[in-house]
Amino acid sequence: MYIGQVIYALRRERGLTQEALALAAETATSNLSRIEKGQRRPSGALLERLASALGTSVTAIYASLEGVPEMGAQDAGEPLQSADFTRDAIQLRVGFNELTSENQRLTLEFVRMLRRLQE
Repeated sequence: MYIGQVIYALRRERGLTQEALALAAETATSNLSRIEKGQRRPSGALLERLASALGTSVTAIYASLEGVPEMGAQDAGEPLQSADFTRDAIQLRVGFNELTSENQRLTLEFVRMLRRLQE
């Protein structure tokens, strides 16, 4: 896994286009594209701007990259497990976030039921 995958996943989860994130982070869209594809690594300064534009920290990005929960994640109610940055997982999170709160609740109930049936 590379840092661009984490940036890509965070961008998609937040519903941002490459253009919007690049503008907010004061970089070229083509540069962001290369970073997300793993063709280029962001400088420290750019990574700071990307993290800020994504509403997270550089520490959280690196923690996700290493599969380590960010300090304080337990207090925030987040699960202590490594994040999945496969395309399917990203699509699932993006789709889930687009649901109404009631449909999110129903989706969680459905997933729990499927897990019980699978055991």
